[in-house]
Amino acid sequence: AIADFTQALKLDPTNASAYTNRGAACLYKGDRDQAIADFTQAIRLNPNDAKAYRSRGAAYYFRGDYDRAIADYTQALKLDPNDALAKKGLELARRRGR
Repeated sequence: AIADFTQALKLDPTNASAYTNRGAACLYKGDRDQAIADFTQAIRLNPNDAKAYRSRGAAYYFRGDYDRAIADYTQALKLDPNDALAKKGLELARRRGR
């Protein structure tokens, strides 16, 4: 999947969804730094994408950077107050960040 999203980005480097999806695949494989870079680029291209903020929050959470995770989960919830995954992630990050 990573290769496919990389190819899609070569064809259209402004495709925010491709960055979000490649970031998700990288996070699944454990490459948190690349995932964060991809989610950050997705947010630059589409700053109203709650999923990109939530996903970057998860990457920060798994990296142990709870303050940044909390910030991203909070922003995701501002954009989509019904995002159950962002709510749960925020709760977990707040617990771990104490």
